[in-house]
Amino acid sequence: MASHNFSLRPLVSGTRILFGLLPGLGSILMLRMVIHLYRPDIEDAEHRVKDVPIDELHNCYDFIIIGGGSAGSVIASRLSENPDWNILLLEAGPDENVLSEVPVLFPALQTSSLDWQFVTEPSSDYCLSMVGNRCKWPRGKVLGGSSTLNAMLYIRGNRKDYDNWAMLGNEGWAYNDVLKYFLKAEDMRIPEYQNDPYHSTGGPISIENFRYEQPITKKILEAAEQLGYRIVDVNGEFQTGFTKSHATLRDGLRCSTAKGYLRPAAKRGNLHISLHSLVEKILIDDHKNTYGVKFTKNGISNVIKVNKEVILSAGTIQSPQILMLSGIGDSVELKSLGIDPIAHLPGVGKNLQDHIAMGGHSFLFDNPYTNGSDYCFNYHTVSSIGSLIDFAINRNGPLYSMMEAEAMAFVNTKYQNPVEDYPDIQLFIAPSADNMDGGLFGKRANGLTDATYADLYEDILYKSSFSIVPLLLRPKSRGYIKLRNSDPNTAPLIYPNYYSDQEDMARLVSVNSFNNP
Repeated sequence: MASHNFSLRPLVSGTRILFGLLPGLGSILMLRMVIHLYRPDIEDAEHRVKDVPIDELHNCYDFIIIGGGSAGSVIASRLSENPDWNILLLEAGPDENVLSEVPVLFPALQTSSLDWQFVTEPSSDYCLSMVGNRCKWPRGKVLGGSSTLNAMLYIRGNRKDYDNWAMLGNEGWAYNDVLKYFLKAEDMRIPEYQNDPYHSTGGPISIENFRYEQPITKKILEAAEQLGYRIVDVNGEFQTGFTKSHATLRDGLRCSTAKGYLRPAAKRGNLHISLHSLVEKILIDDHKNTYGVKFTKNGISNVIKVNKEVILSAGTIQSPQILMLSGIGDSVELKSLGIDPIAHLPGVGKNLQDHIAMGGHSFLFDNPYTNGSDYCFNYHTVSSIGSLIDFAINRNGPLYSMMEAEAMAFVNTKYQNPVEDYPDIQLFIAPSADNMDGGLFGKRANGLTDATYADLYEDILYKSSFSIVPLLLRPKSRGYIKLRNSDPNTAPLIYPNYYSDQEDMARLVSVNSFNNP
């Protein structure tokens, strides 16, 4: 009847989330205690970076790097290898915390203060099942950036992506040109790939499979082979096929760029790292030469000058935001916000591209001998005393698991020629689904409304499930980013324009017929 849309199901679901959250908080405190007492390797106090106080910073550096994320951490480490250069790395967030190391906790990180909590602007065309018709855009506000709070999946991308960049005139970006840099960065710890020409060992970023695997993952990979798909190294010679996920892990724990690059460089005297430092603008003189950076730390505005270069590595959202705050962008828009234009570059913030994924899939078990609980991720087990003991003593167990994508695949829809080995869809294969946790993780992390969650999952709440989530690899839709105002503390306006190109929708909808290799 008509009142169905106003049922108590969202309230019931929300209540279950609340009661599920309370023991979860206790488990987090217990985990912190276990790490402190039994896992000093995670604390890694000896190698943690030092946050240089403002009164110990130099007045001028050779290089100032804005953003200590996935790229900025690498740049700071590499530049500081030259002892004749002084480097300043400015990071708006804190250092990594110990919980960010634990693979199973990554969804919780994206609802914490380690994330910028960006959301898209409300739309009547997309994000319709999200709170306020706004999608979340997780981005790391922490040393290591999004490599500190992402799902740790290690995917280089298809070789044709790089070759296409080179064909556009970007010399040096073809796959054969960049492969050597992947090899230099990599410490491959999956035994069957260690002697492969597409992989190497000894680099700063360790690559492993997730240490604790659910039985359903093996079954799905076996089923893929029965359908005619190959089990492949998706970071190797061919990409089309299925695989256990490669992940940025070291000894089963997260290996961010902060861990891989900055901690080994932390004691270099020529590298200063300033945390909790929000950049207000890049300083540019009348001759359009950069001479410094203005930033806020501990509520105090500071100016540091530069001899050589300011390197902007603040990510997809904040790199254009900082450029526009500095007077580089569309001069008309900048003037309207009271910002003096220095360079009229209307393309700043434009051509925004984002992968689109289609969620909501929960696959139940139709088997008279099992309800599936012995095949899938178990939310009760992960927070048990036994799990904590396994984590502390055996360095294994559910806390080392990945609930979102133990396996993955690259497949072709009917729109893509399979002979090209240039798949248009990636599949995330998870030993869990959003119905299983009562909304505690997936719903909160993705921002689903209570009504949507109840409509999708109330009838199958807590039932053992697995999920296969398709993601569009090369969307044609383009969006943009604009300043909301001239305040650097204010998040910019994000308009992704999902599905503005109808082909994106068509490819995702057609993924249901991908099962012909």
